[in-house]
Amino acid sequence: MTDLYEYRTIRIARGGWPVLARSVRDEIAPSIVARGGSMVGLFTGLIGFASDEGLILSAWPDAEALTAHAAHIVGGAAGLIESTSERLAPTVRPLDAAPIAPAARDEVYAHRWFWLQPQDWPEFITLSEEGVWPYFESDGCRIIGLWRSTEPGPLAKSLLITRYPSVAHWERTRLQSPDAPPGADARLYAAAQAAGRSRAALTERSIVRLTRLLELNP
Repeated sequence: MTDLYEYRTIRIARGGWPVLARSVRDEIAPSIVARGGSMVGLFTGLIGFASDEGLILSAWPDAEALTAHAAHIVGGAAGLIESTSERLAPTVRPLDAAPIAPAARDEVYAHRWFWLQPQDWPEFITLSEEGVWPYFESDGCRIIGLWRSTEPGPLAKSLLITRYPSVAHWERTRLQSPDAPPGADARLYAAAQAAGRSRAALTERSIVRLTRLLELNP
């Protein structure tokens, strides 16, 4: 498992997504790989972001490599105006740092942040992995990863990235209805609802934003 990820929130020049994508594909990604890392994903904001905002997720073999190279390499992408970064440690997902491969045209990626008390972190992971995720993945979603921020602070801060087939499918999985959606596994849905309520009780605050993954292949 890769030791450390960098989650870089970016703002780009107007109309700059094609320029940035080429820069990431041709320059940034190869430079990261040459230093033992991986360019995991370039995301454009969809809901909860301004039109010129997005995200770059990269993986690094250790803190030393990230410190020495990330700001210069990733922060120097063409078309990028400004950015801020956060360091993340992987947990039960992802199992590796391979680049995310787009699966379908309409898919979206939810980036959800949670803040909770540090002592509640082990239970939070168990509720997610064993209670919530089985239903979501049985219903066509994919859990990309759950990371914990390594930045200092009084609360445990974590990021969950989940892939959904569409915005409509993301809305379908909100667990608000007492009954499972048509075609869904009712048993897994009930378990996810119960685990979701328990997880929400541990969460002091949270926010979710939706993105699309940019295709970097030529």
